[in-house]
Amino acid sequence: MEYLIILIGIFLITLFLEYKLHIHLYHSRKERIIIPLIFFIIGTIWDTYAVYRNHWTFSDSMLIGIKIGILPLEEYLFFLVVPYMILTLYKILDKKIK
Repeated sequence: MEYLIILIGIFLITLFLEYKLHIHLYHSRKERIIIPLIFFIIGTIWDTYAVYRNHWTFSDSMLIGIKIGILPLEEYLFFLVVPYMILTLYKILDKKIK
């Protein structure tokens, strides 16, 4: 559950910053779908392989217990929330530096 709470917190803070600072990450709806989808696909493949090969595991005590394949639900959300946060922070810094 802790992992999900952290992801929700990151998402809400990032959403607030994007709204408050008028950051526009994407130029079109097509970009809004394709760019996160690319991160999602690459992240899913990477993590599925890593978990399958026992490169790392997830602590069940920190998760809500829902798995899709061999990855917990929170990990799929991670692939959407963290790139969104990184792109938003990049845009903020790029806007402030210029």
